[in-house]
Amino acid sequence: MPQPKIIRLESLDDLLKLFEDWDDLWRRSDVTLPLLRAEILVQWVEQFSRPENFIAVAVEAGGRLAAALPLVRRKIGRFFPAAALPCNEWADSGDLLLDDNTDIKEVLDVLAAGIRNLNVPLLWLGEAALDANRWRLLCQALRRNGMTVAERRRWRVGRVEIDHDWPAFKARWSRKHRQQMTRAARRMEALGDVRLDLRRQLMPDEVETAMRECFQIENLGWKGVKGTSVLRTPKMAEFYIRQAESAACWGQLEIAVLRCGGQPAAFSYGLSAKGVFHSIKTGYDPEFSEFHPGQLLRYHLLERFFADHERKALDFQGPINEAHAAWRPSRYAVGRVAAARGAFGRTAVWAYKHVWPRVRRD
Repeated sequence: MPQPKIIRLESLDDLLKLFEDWDDLWRRSDVTLPLLRAEILVQWVEQFSRPENFIAVAVEAGGRLAAALPLVRRKIGRFFPAAALPCNEWADSGDLLLDDNTDIKEVLDVLAAGIRNLNVPLLWLGEAALDANRWRLLCQALRRNGMTVAERRRWRVGRVEIDHDWPAFKARWSRKHRQQMTRAARRMEALGDVRLDLRRQLMPDEVETAMRECFQIENLGWKGVKGTSVLRTPKMAEFYIRQAESAACWGQLEIAVLRCGGQPAAFSYGLSAKGVFHSIKTGYDPEFSEFHPGQLLRYHLLERFFADHERKALDFQGPINEAHAAWRPSRYAVGRVAAARGAFGRTAVWAYKHVWPRVRRD
């Protein structure tokens, strides 16, 4: 069998030429977030970077892609050149794609060699899923290829595993949380009919109307007041609508709206694939805040998921908070992998590992 070979993508055009192969690798990988698919990855780069900043390293084995790592060139501290994952506070479109049904060690050694030969002195991978086996194995491969590597956990993400035993799941909640949900549901129902509207099969031409309803809800809350909502951020509504339209074409878009007396009280914009619902954005109308509308939406959503045998998990996607923790989710770590070659890069990684924690919280 031919040896695995490295493939370097130097532009978005290179990625688009391989988009079917890239998406086929995504389907075979254990990455469940559709934001890693080629079309949405292109959208991220066009929105938050520049096309010429995109690079990717991939490995072909057995006639198809076996691993891939998308990157964008950027500056650390405004002057130090680096390659980072295409992720930020708005969207995460960067991760390591790996086919487990290959010779993983061989494939990752080839990938690590390709990364080492990139014309960038530093890898600055700030949203790596450190608990995932693929990331542990990649860090080992980078070290075998002579790179200096430092890892640091930054936050944890909650994930509710769907075992389809709703009574047992509810029994794991704290007494306070059970009482809060029961009381909030009863009080909201006194205002009008409470209904979860979960839309799973939106046509692309229906997406904008549904998404703008969500944005209007978000804009009523504290993000609108602070000027950080989608509607108050230039070009962000168009970005999310385009993203959602792509997901709708694949049947991977889900928009949940909790309505009270027909009025929208809370929403969750989600992307679903491989049985996992990723909660991308949530928000609620402060008019309903005394009824905990965001939590009530999650209650109804989880109740429906536990009755659906195709569902495997609900991923809260962002750093865990008190509202997430109330559902007693499992947790996984997200952190930064810093890796470098050459004396200058190794010095930067050493400083990140030993000096950075003393001068700055990461």
